[in-house]
Amino acid sequence: MEKDVFHETVSETSKVSGDIVMGVMLTDDSPSDLPPTVITGIPTFWKRPEKPVPVCVRIVSKDGRYEAENTYMVPPGFDLDSADFPYTGEHADFLADRTAVALVVPDRCGNRNRTAVPTLWRATPRTQNSVLHVYLNAAGNPSSVAVGRGDRFFEACKDVSELTGLKYTADCAIPTEFLPPDKNAKLTFFITRSNTEESFVLEVSPVRPRD
Repeated sequence: MEKDVFHETVSETSKVSGDIVMGVMLTDDSPSDLPPTVITGIPTFWKRPEKPVPVCVRIVSKDGRYEAENTYMVPPGFDLDSADFPYTGEHADFLADRTAVALVVPDRCGNRNRTAVPTLWRATPRTQNSVLHVYLNAAGNPSSVAVGRGDRFFEACKDVSELTGLKYTADCAIPTEFLPPDKNAKLTFFITRSNTEESFVLEVSPVRPRD
């Protein structure tokens, strides 16, 4: 994947985010000594493109002190089964000690795209990936997730709030067996705030990273 300057920031104090979806991953957010590389499968529109295709990759630490947001370009004619978005920053050691998540969106950074591509974060294509984790900034409020209309899957998200974790507070775990294998999954999230329930839809592509 093509990338010029790698943009990342490390702050002395935590920064609160206004976004709701912070990570869509086939791995969890545990600290790891593995390189902070992001790997995805290849959606149809990345396969042998005629012109460069922009992809936004964002990495955030749960404590709100680290954030990287970079637009990569899928080059024309790209024809592999997985995409490797390399980390070329200077704070790999800082990230290794922290819970953190990654989000990959098929668009330029800054655009509001409601589609995400599942990623392996700090892992390899051989990593088992039977559960999709969607990490939400729900401000500690109860949240839940449904696949489609919720006929086959509807579950409460796990509250992962902690005093030093400002970026996300809910882990919505969805076994991949409940996701359609050949089309985007429509996930509906429900967040209860002051006795009022809010909902929003996120589409997740069906691709899985593989060797």
